[in-house]
Amino acid sequence: MSHVFVSYSRQDTPFVEELRDRLVASGFEVWTDSVVRPGNDWRQEIDDAIRSAFVMLVVVTPASKTSEYVTYEWAFALGLGVRVVPLIVEPTELHSRLQFLQHIDMTRWQGEGVSWERLIEGLNQIKEDNRNQTMPGQPAQMPSGLSTARMNAPGIWLVVQEGPLPGQKWNLNQDLITVGRDLNNVIVLNDQQVSRRHAQFTRDRQGYLTTFTLEDLDSRNGTFINGEPLHESRVLHDGDIIQFGDTITLVYQIVM
Repeated sequence: MSHVFVSYSRQDTPFVEELRDRLVASGFEVWTDSVVRPGNDWRQEIDDAIRSAFVMLVVVTPASKTSEYVTYEWAFALGLGVRVVPLIVEPTELHSRLQFLQHIDMTRWQGEGVSWERLIEGLNQIKEDNRNQTMPGQPAQMPSGLSTARMNAPGIWLVVQEGPLPGQKWNLNQDLITVGRDLNNVIVLNDQQVSRRHAQFTRDRQGYLTTFTLEDLDSRNGTFINGEPLHESRVLHDGDIIQFGDTITLVYQIVM
């Protein structure tokens, strides 16, 4: 995995050109669909470029939200386990699948600013994390450069400790959140130990108290909480360790 893949609408070319120039100046190899050679199978070439990327940056604008090509690209990347980072260039309601991903506010992208610094720092961290995954005994680190106020806000979070997306965080902010290998799930985990529809989180509000229960959906390799197999719905508590099969480990965290 060697390059940054940029998914965008052609209407957002001015921002993408600025993005590409800054990333190249910082030492990154950048792939956009403008490098597809005439006469080649362009769809296959794009798929191959996504497979070999260490991260995908999704330029989020009203134009890209309605683009079927952009939607295909980030959904394909998530299915492969490629890290996806939305860049909010214009105020836009995020697709429900992207709401769970760390994002960077780039609405003030013209000129210098902390958003560019955060992006470059975060990409360097993600690239280092990918190197660490190939070195036994090296723990994956959270790409702190991509943290935003949203990531630090009070809420209930699910953090990957082990699996295809180490360090990934999801904010549990929907009433029903399904987890599995199938792309129709809210949280997609691309691992053979994970069933197509593996488990689901259900939100329960009682006054000011919000809790989640976890239920296994008859998965092949099972769901475990703190090492114990899950046979029926169970209320989760801060710090619970959740396992899907033998290869996926997550931590349930409550930030006050």
